[in-house]
Formats: sequence, structure tokens, C-alpha cells
Amino acid sequence: MTHLQFEAMLTTARTSVNSNDFALVAMLGLLGLRIFEACGANIADLGEEHGHRVLRVHCKGDKVVLTPLPTAVALATDRAVDGRVSGPICAPAAAPGWTDTAPPAACTTSPKRAASTPPECTHTCCAHLRHQARRRRRPPRRMGSGNEPSPSCR
Repeated sequence: MTHLQFEAMLTTARTSVNSNDFALVAMLGLLGLRIFEACGANIADLGEEHGHRVLRVHCKGDKVVLTPLPTAVALATDRAVDGRVSGPICAPAAAPGWTDTAPPAACTTSPKRAASTPPECTHTCCAHLRHQARRRRRPPRRMGSGNEPSPSCR
């Protein structure tokens, strides 16, 4: 990713209605954290050391590292935390009506009918199932007639 692409992504995340977007992009891009390190960061991992804001990062191999927070990352995490005292920094937003195992009651689509659901149904499960159905219907790509030798045999 180029510098300009990252800057565009950072600007988009900053203007997003979900404050977690900016915090996650800032931690990934500006701190260089891996995705599991950024998603695993808790509010209890935020602190201050020698007058600087730090984040305790749990790295691969059970290593724990104190990472100083640049001002932009500190502001992004403060916005994402929004007064909470415990839990993950990037808390998942609860979608109305969803439970751990089922879509909202308004979504009556069965997996068998997902391919025929109208595109107006914007539930994530329906969109995912429509995509899977389209992939199954797509014929396999043919690279040639099959009679030509492969490039490695030439």
C-alpha cells in the first residue's frame, strides 16, 4: 500500500460513523500492529509510562511490549473507548436484532432460497448466501482447448 493509499484509508476511517474504524486503522497503520494484536487490545492495556501514553501489546510468542502512542492513535483510541472502563478498545457494534446464532427475526430467508432473495434484502447473511450461490453457478474458467502443452513443458 502506498503512502497516498494509506492516507486515503485513514481519512475515510476518520470520517466514518463507526469510531472503531479510525482506531483500528490507526493502530494497524501507524503502530504497525498485526490484526490479532490490534483486535486483542483492551482498555486495561492503555496506560501512561514516564509521562507518555502507551499501549501494552500482546505479541506473538506470549511477548508483551509497551508501545508509545502517537497523538493521532491516542485520540483515535480515546474516541473508540468513549468513556468505557473495560473491554476491547475496538468493541464490536451490536447489530439490532442479531443474536450469536441467528439473523434478525425480520429476515425469513432460508439458505436454500438465498439465491432468489431480492437485492433489497440487505442482511449480511442474505448477501453472503447470494454471493455463494453465484459462485456455484459460475462455470469453471477454461485456460485453453486443453491440447496445448502447459508453459512448464515447452
